Amino acid sequence: MKHEYYMLKAIEQAKIAYENGDVPVGAVVVYEEKIIGIGYNQREISNSVDSHAEIVAMNDAAKHLNTWNLEGCTLYVTLEPCPMCAGAIMQSHLDTVVFGAYEPKSGSYGSVFDLNDIKGFNHYPNVVKGVLEMENKELIQIFFKERREEEIAVKRVNSDLWEQYLAVRTKVFVEEQNVSIEEEIDEYDSLERDDVRHVVAMYKGKAVGASRYIMDGDSVKVGRVAVLKEFRGKSVGSKMMRYIERQAENTGYKYLKLGAQLQAIPFYEKSGYKSYGPVFDDAGIDHKMMKKEIKKR
Repeated sequence: MKHEYYMLKAIEQAKIAYENGDVPVGAVVVYEEKIIGIGYNQREISNSVDSHAEIVAMNDAAKHLNTWNLEGCTLYVTLEPCPMCAGAIMQSHLDTVVFGAYEPKSGSYGSVFDLNDIKGFNHYPNVVKGVLEMENKELIQIFFKERREEEIAVKRVNSDLWEQYLAVRTKVFVEEQNVSIEEEIDEYDSLERDDVRHVVAMYKGKAVGASRYIMDGDSVKVGRVAVLKEFRGKSVGSKMMRYIERQAENTGYKYLKLGAQLQAIPFYEKSGYKSYGPVFDDAGIDHKMMKKEIKKR
């Protein structure tokens, strides 16, 4: 029960990191059954390499004791310490480390390696593993699930996304640029065609970007690249272009081509496209052809 009590206190700290947008890891240092140090992960909010919860809590405890030597103290942390923190724990002479969830990518007390198994150091803490493991693991999982949902996800359009995909194109080209709906939606706009792929950028379940590409000989022709106004400047268009380029490369095409509106040429040039040929009219808007060679990685 004692371990669980103090681990719950560490979880309270982890939730502060969660609210700040940092990976939710929290820690407390206990001495003579009193909490003398608290800390939560602050790496993102402080732009600090070493602001992990363990180190913040240990520094707090050291100030309380007026010494770096934390002999007689126990550290409770919600996630298995990384090598940096495990090294700091060893240097601080902490008696005991109690952690919650295992960290399969950087855990230093059994998951990736066990620092206590390496001979030659002058101090080794006792380690208690897996206290309130599921509670701590769930907090981490929820955090990363929410983060993934907040990221722009680019994917191929299916029937479930078709209406949202067309709505983005209609908003940008028809409503903003006054292209007629008959010109915007053409014979290539069908999920049944084998020579066309439609691409959508999603944010929290909502379509915010759209594009398509037509496969023709050794080339892929990109077109109808549209991003909702409120999402411009957030790399949505760049992510769609990278997605299309990967698909073209993976299926053996040599070139990417597109007809760019003149004001969009600098955007495509940043992605490696080069313009060629004369200016031409498409739906009442001046365009110029651009091309990029696909280089195998």
